[in-house]
Amino acid sequence: MNMRPNRSRIRIVRLGDPREYLRTELVQRDAWGIEQADIVIPFHMMIAAQHHGGLVLGAYDGRKMVGCLFGIAGRDKKRQFHYSHITGVLRAYQKRGVGLLLKKRQRDLVLKEGIDLVKWTFDPLQAGNAYFNIRKLGAIAREYHRDLYGRMPDSLNKFMISDRFEAEWWIRTRRVNNMLHGKKKHLSLSQLKAGEAGLINETDLEDGVRRPVKSNLNLNEDRLLFEIPSSIEKVKVRGLDLARKWTLHNRRAFENYFGKKYIVTDVLLDREDDENRIYYLLERGFRPLA
Repeated sequence: MNMRPNRSRIRIVRLGDPREYLRTELVQRDAWGIEQADIVIPFHMMIAAQHHGGLVLGAYDGRKMVGCLFGIAGRDKKRQFHYSHITGVLRAYQKRGVGLLLKKRQRDLVLKEGIDLVKWTFDPLQAGNAYFNIRKLGAIAREYHRDLYGRMPDSLNKFMISDRFEAEWWIRTRRVNNMLHGKKKHLSLSQLKAGEAGLINETDLEDGVRRPVKSNLNLNEDRLLFEIPSSIEKVKVRGLDLARKWTLHNRRAFENYFGKKYIVTDVLLDREDDENRIYYLLERGFRPLA
């Protein structure tokens, strides 16, 4: 029997009943493999946020909550924005489009509040998240945070350095709208290489995983490519030292090129000799609001 969840029957609702907020704690524990109950964002914090400028959404398959989203009002020196802290989906429902439905609903509601920008952070070595955030949603990244959360106890991040990209999602732009609806034309990896895009780093394949070899921090092309492992989880299995080496390899490159005004604008997937190769595209002179 095919038990694959049907995206068409998933409902996205703004939570109201206190009992609904309690279910978000169960979703968080399952989505991130959290064993300690005190690590999750508590239901009372979500209720407080919902009533004071924040946003809490639930994704339901029938009466079962299968995903949740939690965000708060944010402000920096330049503007007001919405900070999207978590988007979590039960493991059995992941890679089924539930996260995309949550983010689309978030976009609709935030736009109604007159806000143009949504921010969040993500691990730049999580290729799946990178592809979703940058390629599917149309977010960009130009800020790098070192060890933002310190050491984290959940199974996804345990023993890792918590370096993060800060995503900017300019939700009113034509570019984001086109990417959400699959209308954006993307350059292929072969086109970028033919167009003389610079390659920041070199990697080797060893024991089935990519290892960083060296990087060039002095490139000057307007478009640059940076390779990451297709699965950081497989890298961790080979050894946490190698995973941490990847983090530091990333850190040096992105702090350098972000400092030179490059922006991550796309994630490209290449299939080569039965291996998935994942690259970030960095562009200089890119205008997010154009």
